[in-house]
Amino acid sequence: MKVLALSLALCAGFANAATWQLDNEQSSLHFVSVKNDLVAEAHAFQTLNGSWDEKNVSVTIPVSSMQTNIPIRNDRIWQYVLQAEQFANIQIKAPLTSDSIAALTAGNSVVQDIPLTATIAGQSAVVNAKVRITMLNGSTLQAATEAPVMLDTNQFKLGAGIAKLQELAGLKRIDPMVPVTFSVRFSK
Repeated sequence: MKVLALSLALCAGFANAATWQLDNEQSSLHFVSVKNDLVAEAHAFQTLNGSWDEKNVSVTIPVSSMQTNIPIRNDRIWQYVLQAEQFANIQIKAPLTSDSIAALTAGNSVVQDIPLTATIAGQSAVVNAKVRITMLNGSTLQAATEAPVMLDTNQFKLGAGIAKLQELAGLKRIDPMVPVTFSVRFSK
């Protein structure tokens, strides 16, 4: 009987330590580019993969899933800015312990300042995000930006690629500050 009780306790412990998986169909990541100081355009990454092990969040974004709705611009960003042939993915990592959201019940949320370590074209930098985390039910949570994350492309040494885009498109300027928003859903 003790063996059965111990086995059940161990199984319950493993079940609670389950990894949460990102639901791509219920998740989104958008960014805005500004050219010539006047024209702002919204773009998106259409594929997000990730997990949360109740200590850290890890998200992989295939560069090829970026969509600007202009094929030649997609190709140029992939080639000159994101260097897709060498770096197929953007990586995002963030600390998030289950203790920090343990008190959440279904329908309730909490806002947290979370440092995100982003790796873009082989360069890593930390950007801070104000994120609203909502427990949708016992097995699903949603995390979304409360305000855009201001990503400085110079932190990732993307300036030369952006200069090349500017030259090819005949633009006076492409702003190096890129507002980014996301909403990601995790389920276990």
